[in-house]
Amino acid sequence: MKELETIAFREIEKYKNDRNCIIIDLRSGEQFREGHVDGAWNIPYEYLEEARSMLPRQKLLLLYCERGGTAMLAGKELMEKGYRVKAAVGGFEH
Repeated sequence: MKELETIAFREIEKYKNDRNCIIIDLRSGEQFREGHVDGAWNIPYEYLEEARSMLPRQKLLLLYCERGGTAMLAGKELMEKGYRVKAAVGGFEH
């Protein structure tokens, strides 16, 4: 199986205007409201499975969380389901 590709959190800026990419913030709604990457969708990790049907398979999903661990876990799960994914390591708090 293919390895999950990771990027440094600071590299998210490169993807903000990419129409073929959706940036997903996996943190809680409260954390999202306190601050997030411009244009990011807030899908807390615990709701990811039920929200998966909204996610277009043809786009790259760029995931981030607080530190990077949840983004890695979610990225692997989505890859297994056939999505194109990258996970940001370092997270929003860094």
